[in-house]
Amino acid sequence: MKVIGINGSSRKDGNTAIIIGKVFDELNKEGIETELIQLAGYDIQPCRGCFA
Repeated sequence: MKVIGINGSSRKDGNTAIIIGKVFDELNKEGIETELIQLAGYDIQPCRGCFA
């Protein structure tokens, strides 16, 4: 099994990442593979709807 964590916070290594890391530590102890995806730094634009 693999668990993917997505951190949508604007701070790459902020509190959200720390909490996800703590959860991942416990999952890794159980032999579960984990991967963290951090969205900070990506230029994510809002939906433009029909006006694209």
